[in-house]
Amino acid sequence: MKLCYFHDTEGNFGDDLNAWLWPKVLPDFFDGTCQHGQEFYEDNNREDALFYGIGTVLDHRIPPSPIKFVAGSGVGYFSPPKIDDKYHIYFVRGPKSAAKLGIDTSLAITDPAILLREFLPPAPAEHQVSLMMHCDTAKSGYWEQVAAELGIHYIDPRSTDPIAVIQQLIASEYVITESLHGAIIADAYGIPWRPINSMPHINAFKWHDWCASVGISYEPENLISIYSDEHASIAKKLLNKGKVRVAKGQLKKLLLDRKSYNSSEQTIQNHLDHMQVQLVKLRKDADSLGLL
Repeated sequence: MKLCYFHDTEGNFGDDLNAWLWPKVLPDFFDGTCQHGQEFYEDNNREDALFYGIGTVLDHRIPPSPIKFVAGSGVGYFSPPKIDDKYHIYFVRGPKSAAKLGIDTSLAITDPAILLREFLPPAPAEHQVSLMMHCDTAKSGYWEQVAAELGIHYIDPRSTDPIAVIQQLIASEYVITESLHGAIIADAYGIPWRPINSMPHINAFKWHDWCASVGISYEPENLISIYSDEHASIAKKLLNKGKVRVAKGQLKKLLLDRKSYNSSEQTIQNHLDHMQVQLVKLRKDADSLGLL
């Protein structure tokens, strides 16, 4: 059984959490990892069984031959896969993913990143406010500058050490996040958080999917877009400097009202309990199929 997930060449703590979390949740279950994507399609198709956990990976790039075990993945990029008897689905990220796949809505539990609570305890607060951007917008470097000028802690999601990122998150008193897993983990630990969006092309589907799973609405505060100017003209660089001033003003307003979007502790605990039941079933099924 290979643990299959998306590997970002620059690092993405949400995806990279798979390799840390799942061997703890399901010990002695995996015999390695593989990468999700079209360029790995043929190699993955030669595997006996694949496991899909954290990530927006339920799409047509999943190969047909292996047995597939799904525990919490979501739909959101590309077209969804055609579900057949090779799929063993124990839960997905949310009700919108379930609808796209045509499966029972009872399997729409929530994102499995909340399982972190079983292995990583809450941390003492070290940061009054933390800002985390999406991996794409973090590339420009401008948001780190904005955070520094406002005196707030900046968390870069582009890390292959997911626990180092998560420890910063859970040591925060308040999180402003454009990263979906920044919100999911803050919510799981009961840390007040607020969604933002500076990307015209952001994948709102996966946000709505997860938010629906925990009974909240996705209402991001839209911020100005600032893109990398590494090869830009002088005019573009000057424009981005102006955008930094606008971004600082926008974030200052958010810091004043401290609005948060948390679900309830009971909701999180109920989902954790439900996941554990499904994961026991998953292990039993894998064993009965001779995969362990």
